[in-house]
Amino acid sequence: MNNNELLSFSDEQAHQPCLPINKKAEPWNLLVVDDELSVHEVTQLVLKNVTVLGKNIAIHSACSAEQAKELMGSKTHFAFALIDVVMETDNAGLSLVKWIRETKQDPNIRLVLRTGQPGEAPEQDIISRYDIHDYKEKNELTAKKLFTLCYSCLRTYNDIIKAKEMQKMLRHSEKMEAVGRLASGIVHDFNNILGVILCNVELLQQNPFQNEQQDKKINSINKAALMGKDIVNKLHSFTTNKLENKESVNINDIITRIDKVIDQSSASNTKLTYQFDSNIWLTYIVVSDFESALFNLVINAKDAIQHNGNVLIQTSNCVLDDDFCQLNPEAIAGEYVLLTVSDNGKGISPQVMQRIFEPFFTTKTAGTGLGLALVYGFVNRSSGYITLSSELDVGTTFKMYLPKTLPNH
Repeated sequence: MNNNELLSFSDEQAHQPCLPINKKAEPWNLLVVDDELSVHEVTQLVLKNVTVLGKNIAIHSACSAEQAKELMGSKTHFAFALIDVVMETDNAGLSLVKWIRETKQDPNIRLVLRTGQPGEAPEQDIISRYDIHDYKEKNELTAKKLFTLCYSCLRTYNDIIKAKEMQKMLRHSEKMEAVGRLASGIVHDFNNILGVILCNVELLQQNPFQNEQQDKKINSINKAALMGKDIVNKLHSFTTNKLENKESVNINDIITRIDKVIDQSSASNTKLTYQFDSNIWLTYIVVSDFESALFNLVINAKDAIQHNGNVLIQTSNCVLDDDFCQLNPEAIAGEYVLLTVSDNGKGISPQVMQRIFEPFFTTKTAGTGLGLALVYGFVNRSSGYITLSSELDVGTTFKMYLPKTLPNH
């Protein structure tokens, strides 16, 4: 590559726009793929202090298509790539674009092709087929134009990601709604069936058989029917909004009242620790549902601990701001009482996390798969929000946000 092919910039750099920095947000990852070192240096110089949509730009450099593939094979999520067309081969950049879209199957990253050879644009079908955001000659990119290009690419990437997240949330919401309707129908039908079974068992128990073996069979039927009734009641809890039972409560008082039961629900190899905010706000909830949700979270944490471990139960006041809600679109900004249950167990894989709150979904050899579904249902009925973070072999944290009691409650 000749010196006249280098990326050039004018004095517009001093006047490039800059948006406020959001220190909490992860930076945009930009990949620069070019075999000329000077291009990397100048791009770093221009974009190192630039922010787009409140986030900094982290620039990653690759000097060949093969090196770019190695970087893209890491855990880093790239939003934008500036790719030279001619590098180790005359079409290395185009081959990299094809690899990104077809082999790596990344439809989101914004791709911009650059060349130092004016007039040699890639074929039109390449640009349309692989969703190339733009094609630029290097001498076109002044500092301001490079910022404009970055802003355009990152804004488009952000819109794509948000749209897909909203679609995912909508599908999840529709799925949970469908499951709720199905569960409601199951509750009705099974209640009728179990009612007949339990009534007949009760009649049989009033006239005991002379045969002890037959008595055991009747008791076994009764026990199984009662277990079925318990599952139906849990499903009923998942699908019913008990508005009439809600009250303004201090969750510290509830946890303190049932702490002995919580301790008994955990295994001997698990240490339970409590950290309470002494000035905790009141929240408007169904107390029995809160207790059930807490038990389920503790049992879930206990089951995740294979040897000796710790479970921490924390309460605090918190305010969810617009920044949080932007990252968590289902959340509503406001004041919340926060219950956190964390453990240092085996953690949860990303694949399981996607389905963790679905009724009847379980990874355990024994269990109904209703525990965390009931937690989700309780939080949803309480107009709250729940988050889950986990890392394999490190641990899991559930955060349950319950709205602060309004004055009229």
